[in-house]
Amino acid sequence: MTTEFKAQVALAAAVKAEPVTLTREVSIEDGFRLIVSNCLKQVQDNQRGVAQAADPECVHQMRVGTRRLRSALRLFERWVPFPPALQEELTWLDEQLGAARDADVLADTTLPMLIEACPDEQDLVLLRQVALGMAGDKRQQVAKAVTSARYSHLMLALDSWREGSCWRDSLDETARVALQKPLEKRARKTLRRRHEKLLKRGKRLARGTPEERHRVRIAANNTRYAAEFFLPLQPSEQMERFIECLEALQDVLGSMNDAAVADRLLHDIEVSHPELASSAAFAREHLRVAAKQDLEGVGALWKRFKSMALS
Repeated sequence: MTTEFKAQVALAAAVKAEPVTLTREVSIEDGFRLIVSNCLKQVQDNQRGVAQAADPECVHQMRVGTRRLRSALRLFERWVPFPPALQEELTWLDEQLGAARDADVLADTTLPMLIEACPDEQDLVLLRQVALGMAGDKRQQVAKAVTSARYSHLMLALDSWREGSCWRDSLDETARVALQKPLEKRARKTLRRRHEKLLKRGKRLARGTPEERHRVRIAANNTRYAAEFFLPLQPSEQMERFIECLEALQDVLGSMNDAAVADRLLHDIEVSHPELASSAAFAREHLRVAAKQDLEGVGALWKRFKSMALS
């Protein structure tokens, strides 16, 4: 076995989220602990792969884990207060992962699709080489972040807070008793609130600004995570169709967000590599046109989603 082959074998594989296991008898507190543990596991299972700075998918899955975790914390915030200091550190980690993920999407997805669509634009290949270098640098930066003392302290603090049920320290007796109530009924109400928030934000989907559409996307992400977390409490074909419809909506909104992020990164390349300014400008214009087409197509998906009711 060659040294190169051994090195390839040693690379960690990306780890996707596992389904959350909840029973209908689970309490709010125990359900919260199970969901948070599930999210933290996805984050920590991808730590080694991110530290190796080789596989963009490890960065992606670790970022999904942090976003699921932050969504879960907001989902339960009326019962379980989360320390602001830990929230700040979790935001720091998400920003590190986000910067690397954005660069990876540009280099590995957005530009290859553009090169395939516009084979006569030879400079797009050079543009992608620069983007690949930028993505590699960002992965190195996030690798340093997850091997830092700051990251270790964050993970230890999160594990200690979860295992010790430290949220109880700031609760009065009434709030502590509420934690023992069944999660099932509260889960339905909480999911409905997220659904209603998404529907309200979606009113600005067609004519809103990119920032407003981005907020729709965040609301869609949070609604989907909540639906997936609570699916074991109310399993049904209706709920599965609801999640599938959300996934389709997320895909289109995600593509539109990728185009907006790519526009910003390509502008940075224009500034740092003037010799590629023309091809970067071409790419930006092409992506703007594609985003407009996506916006036209999202209407049908949104209409379908609005027609879906939660029981």
